[in-house]
Amino acid sequence: MTETMATERELDGYRAGADRFEAELNEEYYLHYAGHKPELDLRSIYERHAELTDLETVKRLGRAVRGRENLELFRFGCESYLGELTREHAEKIAELEATLQVPHDGEPVGYRMLPPTIANTADRSTRARLEQARNELTEEHLNPLHLEAVATTQRALPELGAETYYELYRDRFGFDLDGLAGQCRAFLDSTERLYEEAMDRALREHVGVGLAEAERYDTRRFFRGASWDKAFPADRMLP
Repeated sequence: MTETMATERELDGYRAGADRFEAELNEEYYLHYAGHKPELDLRSIYERHAELTDLETVKRLGRAVRGRENLELFRFGCESYLGELTREHAEKIAELEATLQVPHDGEPVGYRMLPPTIANTADRSTRARLEQARNELTEEHLNPLHLEAVATTQRALPELGAETYYELYRDRFGFDLDGLAGQCRAFLDSTERLYEEAMDRALREHVGVGLAEAERYDTRRFFRGASWDKAFPADRMLP
């Protein structure tokens, strides 16, 4: 079978469709995660734009890449193809995040409300208990879906010309991941001691524990900035 690449007309049509597809996805994610919709409905969007995630179409985009020309379009196609394969995982994860609850002070607290609840809790033992409850929900209900989604993605990568996600972005999309890693290591090496000293002081001052003893539930409380509450009195808040 002769392998063909997308024509300029097809590329232009794909770009236009991609803009609409991304706009609809962004709106759907916003409406759900902002609390305006109880469910994350990705299926209808992917069905309306099924031609964008078709594997053969994506491969034809790949054959149209010339250096940087059409490369971002090909990357969009690959990511959309993988997104379609893991769409049901994303929908189910969103559903669970929106419905899972734990009891706290006689009232149910939703999974997504646990981080702000922890941040607003001054008592460290209570923060630890809430964090543990969240971790248990994550491990039991969400992590299996995340693992399934990753496995699905890994199985599909050879169709896109790569054996690993790393190779896909480095070799097919031209990302200098090794160079970026080197820059990150250099930055961490040059700032690690400064960070540790400053963060240790700040945690002791605002949370009451040092960096070596701090847990994630302590950093949630730290970034809550409770020490600034007096500067923002409730009776001066605007509606």
